[in-house]
Order: sequence, then C-alpha cells, then structure tokens
Amino acid sequence: MITTDPVFWLLAIIGIIFTGISKSGFAGGAGVVAVPLLALTIPVSQAAALMLPLLLLMDAKAIYLYRKNIELSVLKQLLPAALIGITIGGLLMGTLSENLLRWILGTFCILFALWQPLIRWLKKLPAAAWLWGSLSGLTSTLLHAGGPPISIYFLTQKTEKIKWLAGASIFFAAMNFIKLIPYSFNGQWNNKLLLMDLILIPFAILGIQLGFKIQRLISEEQFINISKTLLFLSGIALLYSNM
Repeated sequence: MITTDPVFWLLAIIGIIFTGISKSGFAGGAGVVAVPLLALTIPVSQAAALMLPLLLLMDAKAIYLYRKNIELSVLKQLLPAALIGITIGGLLMGTLSENLLRWILGTFCILFALWQPLIRWLKKLPAAAWLWGSLSGLTSTLLHAGGPPISIYFLTQKTEKIKWLAGASIFFAAMNFIKLIPYSFNGQWNNKLLLMDLILIPFAILGIQLGFKIQRLISEEQFINISKTLLFLSGIALLYSNM
C-alpha cells in the first residue's frame, strides 16, 4: 500500500516540479532539491529510487524540446567520464556515507557560486570534462545531484544558454539511462515506488513545461546569474539536508 502521508506528497510534488523547472530551464542546476526533500519523510535510498523513472521521463521531454540544438559532441566530452563516476557510485551504493558526499558537494557549490576567481582557475584545468563528468556521474548515482558539477563545467566553458540546455538534456538522459543498471542490481525498486511514480508523472511534465517557458523569457546574462544563484541554493539544500 502506498503512503498516505500528506507531508510526503506535498514535498514530492514541490521537489518534482522544481526539478522539472531546473532541468529544462536551468540544465539541472538546482535539481538536487528533490532527494533531500523526500529524504525528510523516507530513506535516501528510496527517495533516489523513486526519482529515477521520473528523471528519465523528464529527460525524454527535455530532449524533445531542445532536439534542434543538441550537439552529440557533448556526450563525447562528458559521458566517458560520467561512466567512471556511475561505476564508482554503483559500487559504493549503500556503503559510502551520503552525508559526507552532501557536505563535499554542497560546500563546493557554495564556494563556486560566491568566489569569482575560482571560475577563472577552474577554466584552465586541462581535464575539466573528465573532472566534472566523473563527479557528476558519482553524485548523480548516489544522490541524483549530478546537475551542479555539470553546471560548473558549462559555466567555466562559457557555453551559450541554448547549447548548455540542449547539451545537458542529452547528457543527463544518457547518464540516467545507464544508472538503471546499478539501481537494478542493487534491488532499489518495488511495486509501491513504481505506483507512486505513476501518480507523480503529471507534476514531472508540468515542471518541464514551466522550465522551458521560463528560459525563453530571460537573457544570457540573466541565465548565468540565475544558474549561479541556483548553484548556491543547491549547496545550501545539500548542507541543510545533513542537519
């Protein structure tokens, strides 16, 4: 029997709509909020398992919306590194301290959002795609928090808005599809979670549509500033979820 806890459903709806807005409007930069919100009422592992089918649905919708601007070169740059991160995350699933991972990622998001010289330094890294791609794969597998590392990567590369959004849509779709393997091997799903996913599908679609409309109303500069703000808020959410 699925939960009837109204707090769970309220947090789930808010987290999923916000994730959809972030995914199609800001390339997932603040999509980390769903799992921390859900983890207030259910275990983190269940929250992550609940979100993955919904993320795949949102990825498919985002790819359709940005299909004319997708460049597969993004996958060549980032996906091999993400595979390493996903593999490590799959092996560590259930053993690595999720609290430690949140602290590290959350702290880095806040530092990056507030410290401009850090952007210039990171831009010079010769293996930026490997660093942020693998970190995204790791944090995405364990926490569905792969958005901030990729936002950092696109920010350091000064990628224009539409290419950023299109590139992120195909990257996250590929990565989330691959994540089905470790989640299946670790027995993360059950009929109860899948039924809850069916109920939450309309809110996932609503979030994606809202995000797509919002990004069309803002300029490149506003997009960058909002993305940095969302990185900061993502860091706060990650740290707060540990308290």
